[in-house]
Amino acid sequence: MKKTVLQSTVILVIVSVIAKALSFIVRIMLARTLSPSAMNYYTLAAPTMVFFITLAQMGIPGALSKVIAQSDHPHQPLKVSVILSLLNNAVIILTFLLVLPFLATRILKQKEILPVLYAIIPLIPLVSLSGILKGYLFGLQHHVQATSSQLFEEGSRILFLFVVFYLHPFTDAITMARIAMLSVSVGEACSALFMLISLRRQKRTLSRIPRLFSDLNRRQFDEVLTVSIPMTGSRLIGSLTYFMEPIVMVLGLCTAGTPPQGGDKTSAAMVGAYGQLNGYVLPIITMPSFITVTLSNFLLPSFTYSYSRGYYDHARRLFSMIIGCCFLVGLGCSVICYLFPEQLLYLFYHNTHGALLLKQLAIPFALYSLQPPLSSMLHALSLSKQTVADTLSGSLVRILCVLFLTRTCMEASLPIALTAGMLITTTMHAVRLFIAFKNN
Repeated sequence: MKKTVLQSTVILVIVSVIAKALSFIVRIMLARTLSPSAMNYYTLAAPTMVFFITLAQMGIPGALSKVIAQSDHPHQPLKVSVILSLLNNAVIILTFLLVLPFLATRILKQKEILPVLYAIIPLIPLVSLSGILKGYLFGLQHHVQATSSQLFEEGSRILFLFVVFYLHPFTDAITMARIAMLSVSVGEACSALFMLISLRRQKRTLSRIPRLFSDLNRRQFDEVLTVSIPMTGSRLIGSLTYFMEPIVMVLGLCTAGTPPQGGDKTSAAMVGAYGQLNGYVLPIITMPSFITVTLSNFLLPSFTYSYSRGYYDHARRLFSMIIGCCFLVGLGCSVICYLFPEQLLYLFYHNTHGALLLKQLAIPFALYSLQPPLSSMLHALSLSKQTVADTLSGSLVRILCVLFLTRTCMEASLPIALTAGMLITTTMHAVRLFIAFKNN
């Protein structure tokens, strides 16, 4: 039994590593093929995409996996999730269509970005479908199939981008940004198709699904909603911050008397810095977090076991081991980013856009590697509400910095805001863990 669990864990880790590598390859392809203007449009639209995806999923995938794992009748929560998702998607898509013109012209002050935003629409039902299927597979303990779907998602994006950009080159920035956005839908569609095929092999799994409204009652809907709504709330904080960032940046420019019109050099520089930050710098500087997440995931079960049974000394030693390893990894990567920003950017992207931003953020982001393990340990100690509060505090600080510092610091406001928000969240996490250990 232990051997089987170990083998499955190793397979999952390997698949996750490959999926992460493929995801980074996608980012590299976009950075190398998109023009600076196209990258700016794509990164301006990406926060809207993330925000509406969060709303579209409504925390259903995570709730579904949890409810199915506790249920003797997995078909019922699946059907409930499908019905809720269909209703929610209809509302989200309608709202999306209504607000997009206003968002592009009045809020972002970039009316030319509207076609890029429209390219998000097919993603909403596709990401909901793939999320439900993934939650269903996780609930049935089919972890390898669920995780492997990420390989098909990222692999199909790579193939799509290669075929479109390398075989049919484009020069129009808007068209390039639209294709980049559509590639996300292609990835989700291929991921969902793989999971459907995996489920189809189990003949009994999908046999009753077409009868959606049979054998359902309010209690079954409540089971899913009581889990999905809190999950949506916690995830919405991060996506809302991401969504608000370009809006607040534009608002800051307007209050400074510099409305972001295409011919304005100051606003163009600000939008360019935002594109460099999200398109080039953050993928590199946050890369170590994947290593730290993997390290913490290996040690976290032991930490949870020791703490829950009162073995506090052992839990403290594990805590020190996790934090020490993660910090060393983060610090090492930060030093490399600080010393060789241009070389790293050219190595991955074949350009040096954002070299100054990368150097500015390198050292402070050594602490970013601590955020995933700290958050995981807080959840393990049943301090989930406090974790959400810390994340919210950091997000508010980040937004306020962008709003008020844009007037005076312009492009420099982005790294300052990012660093301040990250430091607030990480410090609050660490203090809460220190107090928890002190009390025991």
